[in-house]
Amino acid sequence: MEQNKFSNEMPKVTLIPKPRRIAIDCTLKIRAYALFDTKTGTQVKDFVKCDGGKIEFDNLDPNMHYDVGVVENMGDEKPHFAIMWSQGMLDETEEILKNSNNLPVDYPQPYVIRYKDNNTDGVYDIVDDSGETVGQVAKLSPQGDKPYIRYISSCRMKDDTIN
Repeated sequence: MEQNKFSNEMPKVTLIPKPRRIAIDCTLKIRAYALFDTKTGTQVKDFVKCDGGKIEFDNLDPNMHYDVGVVENMGDEKPHFAIMWSQGMLDETEEILKNSNNLPVDYPQPYVIRYKDNNTDGVYDIVDDSGETVGQVAKLSPQGDKPYIRYISSCRMKDDTIN
């Protein structure tokens, strides 16, 4: 599937420290959002369809760091994906929150999924804004053409200290 078949509008994802919740300003009704455990990459909240307004995930574990996955054209399926970050990625959520004075913070980095034509293994690259691969996303279910995961919003960042 070619990337230009997707919308390029990036969602705004905000982390509210106390009580811990994630707010997503979504304007495209073709999108749905789910939460992933940043450390393990496993999906921890089901995808929620956007109604054109705001989606909030409440009562989140304050000890867990979350990535937000975005799919387009979900339909009635219940997709499930896994995220695998590269070794050189750091989760700086706590450092960001420590310097926020308990004010909401926007997730600093949206990562794009790079789709390849004729991919049969269901594993796709996660790329940063410079096009560098920083991880992979694995489509675990459902099988077939739809839906596609499009973006991941994360406080996980590339570790530039690794040579």
